[in-house]
Amino acid sequence: QINSSILPSKLAHATADYVQHSHLDKRVGVKCGGILSAPSGNISSPNFPGLYPYNIDCSWLIVVAEGSSVLLTFHHFELEYHTSCAYDYIKIYNGISEDEGNLLGTFCGDISPPQFTSSWNVMSIIFHSDRHVAHRGFSVGYRKGNWLDLM
Repeated sequence: QINSSILPSKLAHATADYVQHSHLDKRVGVKCGGILSAPSGNISSPNFPGLYPYNIDCSWLIVVAEGSSVLLTFHHFELEYHTSCAYDYIKIYNGISEDEGNLLGTFCGDISPPQFTSSWNVMSIIFHSDRHVAHRGFSVGYRKGNWLDLM
């Protein structure tokens, strides 16, 4: 159960944090991450379908209309594989990424994550790459859904 009285302040803090971390990465000159508020859209790793750069961290915050959910569907997924996804990975959160209790999963390798539906109107995606081995990366679509889709 989500305490609705703390949501506005937590979301405001998370939004400020995402704005701060979605700047131009000086090390590789790659811009990635940000806040997405359209009812649908696509997210992909930098340079997709080319190889993603080394040493990057991208954070996307998806916020759809209140009372809606976020539906996430991967179209392509190809990251460096490691048994515990220690090198390159995507983390998907049911809400803001600052709360590890919201973590739905960490994914790497070439098996696409399953389709996800958030339990409220916010979902977060974190992408990390280390300094070795790059692949084509990922492409994922999102759209606004209704909580009825969860039934």
